Amino acid sequence: TDVIGRSLVLRGWLDNFLPKVDASDSARRLEFPEQYPATYELNTVEVASDMEDMKLVRQVLKQTQLESRQLQLAFDSAKHGWSPTRFHKMVDGKGAALVLATGKDGSIFGGYNPKGWASLGGARPSVAAFLFYVKSDGSFQKLQKVGGGGLACARDDPTYGIAFGPDGLVMALQPGRERVASSKLGPYFERGPQELRSLFQPGAIEMGSLKVFVGKYAAGEDIPYSEAVMDMTSG
Repeated sequence: TDVIGRSLVLRGWLDNFLPKVDASDSARRLEFPEQYPATYELNTVEVASDMEDMKLVRQVLKQTQLESRQLQLAFDSAKHGWSPTRFHKMVDGKGAALVLATGKDGSIFGGYNPKGWASLGGARPSVAAFLFYVKSDGSFQKLQKVGGGGLACARDDPTYGIAFGPDGLVMALQPGRERVASSKLGPYFERGPQELRSLFQPGAIEMGSLKVFVGKYAAGEDIPYSEAVMDMTSG
């Protein structure tokens, strides 16, 4: 009996040093999903208006502000070309965005930018940003941001394309290299269960297509992060 009593006392003492489980944490994650790192779980929500590519990318949008929101295609390289100026004209001020790209080798990859673009210069941080790729079995693999939210969107520059981190996934859309995507995993986005050094081998690839999906908002509805955002993490 004394042994059991001492054990209970010891357990109670240790409880003071263990992290407390907040009963409201689940509710908070539902209300503010992007205050947390991306989940590896795939989305099972079905939205009636989703077309082919939207159904595809909907799978990676679990625990994001776009999880169940109607999507629209804001940028399509097949229609809008490969210019950073044109890119920003189509996506700026549209809020959170999902980038979907294909390589000329048939690979599928992309990323989620929770803060979108506004051509205001600087970076747009978010711990909820992630990259993804389609594995050989056809399933998605998501890669979380590492080292905090800083430089999630490394450059919000009207003369530059897409940069998830300085080197995680870069599609700069620069003259002479408009279709080139480069990737280095580890410093800003994790390498994932396959311990990849890049989303593709070698570390750069020629893209076949590039699309950006954003949320659909009613007239007058507030679009989160459609303008300036505070960046105190990437200096």
